[in-house]
Order: sequence, then C-alpha cells, then structure tokens
Amino acid sequence: MVTDPAHSAESINRIIATVGSHSISELDYDDALDKYQKLSRFLKNEDMRKSQRTRVIDFLIDRAIVDTIADEESIQVNEKRLEGEIEKRMELMGLTSRKQFERAIETSSGMPYDLWITELPYQIKRGQLLQYKVPMPPPAEKDVRNWYALNKDKVGFEIQYRLIAIAPNNDSIAEEARIHKEATELRKTLQADPNSFTLIAGSPRNGDTKLRARKGLVDWISSFELFKISKSSAIATSTLQAGGVSEVFRDEYKRYCIIKVEGKRATPFETVKGGIMNILAREKEEENFQKWVREQRSTVTIQIFDDSYKKENKIPDHKESIHLD
Repeated sequence: MVTDPAHSAESINRIIATVGSHSISELDYDDALDKYQKLSRFLKNEDMRKSQRTRVIDFLIDRAIVDTIADEESIQVNEKRLEGEIEKRMELMGLTSRKQFERAIETSSGMPYDLWITELPYQIKRGQLLQYKVPMPPPAEKDVRNWYALNKDKVGFEIQYRLIAIAPNNDSIAEEARIHKEATELRKTLQADPNSFTLIAGSPRNGDTKLRARKGLVDWISSFELFKISKSSAIATSTLQAGGVSEVFRDEYKRYCIIKVEGKRATPFETVKGGIMNILAREKEEENFQKWVREQRSTVTIQIFDDSYKKENKIPDHKESIHLD
C-alpha cells in the first residue's frame, strides 16, 4: 500500500481547533500530551471522567485562551523577559549560581527544571492576568476562623515568662565554672519550689537589671518575635508548658539563664488573621483562575474540528463553536 506523503503530512498537521487567532494542530496535541502527563499531578480540578484526548485538548484550549487575552492586554513574554524573571527570582533567593538556582527550583516546585522553564512563560502571563483581570474575592470571615480553629498548631504560640540571668565577672575558665555551678544549684532550688522564681527574679541575684524591676517578667510575646530577639531563649522555651522551668542555658550575652514559662497560648486570631487570609487566597487562586479561563470561552471565538472531541462533548457538526461548563 502506497501512502500519499502529502496526505500523511496533512493528517499530522491537521487543525484540531482554533482559539481566537491561535490554531491547535495534531502536532501541538502530540507535544502537549507529553507535557500534560508530566504536569498532571500539579493540575487541579481535572475531570477524570473525560477521555485523555479531551482533557489534553481542553488543556491546549485553556492555554490558547490565556495567550489570546495576554496578546490583547499587550503582555509579551520574550527571551529578555524570561531572563529578567529568572534574575529577579535568583536575587530574591539570595543566589548567584544558575546551577544552585536550578536545584532550588526543582526542590521548591517538585518538577524538573527543564519542565519548569517551559512553564515559565505561561506562569508569567497567568500572574499578570490574575493581578489585573481575575476577580479575587477575599475569604469569608467564617472560613478564616475555621482555618484558625483547625490549625492552631501551625500558627505558633505566644508565651509569658520570667528570666533569671547570671553573668560571669570575666572570661576565665574558673569564673565560667563557678557561675555554671551557681546557676545549676539555683535551678535545683527553683524546681523544688517554683513559686520562689518570682522572688529571686526580682532580687539582686538576677543580673538582668532591666527585668529585675519587673521580677524578671517578659509579657506576652510570639515565638517568632522571641526567636528574632533571642534564639537561645526561643529554643529553651519551645517545649515547655505553663509552669515549666528550663534547663540552664547560655544566651547571646554569655549569661547563664533560667526561664520559667508563666503562660502559653496559641497566637491570637487577630494577630494572624491577615496571614491566614493570604493562605486561603493562595489556595483559591488556581481555582479562581481556572474558573475565569473557562468563563472566557464565551467571549473568545473557539472552533473545534476534532471529531472525537465533538462526539464526546456533544458538539453538533454544524456548530463548531464551543461553550463548555
């Protein structure tokens, strides 16, 4: 059997659909099939009841809609723009090596760099369209409060504590040993009688003169803020509950310290409300974007020429325009 080369080439390059001024060919489908399979675990809201061919063609249609509207909005992504985006991301990450950047991208995105870089033009267009064209209603108050109630272990905590600090008089080994022994003996006393902590924290034995007047009290502070002020104190209190007394530890000022946690609570709702709203907004971002893209099918001219797609989606032959749910 002799195959007509012209007919064969025509079949390979057969137009499956047109979206605005963009056409989608059988070759485009072949290329997209491999990419779709690689991206499938990152794609949300896919209707797995549909055939793979329909899902890949929908994937191509949605991308063509984004390209069409990006063209209308004069959003251009050329090589210079891509290089600028990469340089900006490297700067934000504090990286100067391209190899380090590629490894960091693979770790954060969960996809090979070669795949990520092919997605970057789409992601740039998507980001700008999200900013200017896609409605992003703020999360409802009840949804924010529900998230807070279910994730208190993730929002961190605030503590109220008392601190006793004893500083060596000099850097000699003998003085360090003396102060360490004194602090260790003091901790034994405090463990035996925790109520004595307030009295000693307000006495001359407390070398922190600023806190001494407040009987060593540091009022409610978030674990994040405490970490910024004193990493050693944050670590010492991280596993303590209210009433707990820390081990002796050396702080950033070379003092030997003991902490008693007076109170511990989840970070108050109002303190983290804005952050939770941002989390929920990001979670809804892709859903809102996909909804917006599908809505644009009624405004962008789309014609379908693929028989199997038309049959599966019940598109009559005489009506090749498509409006899907």
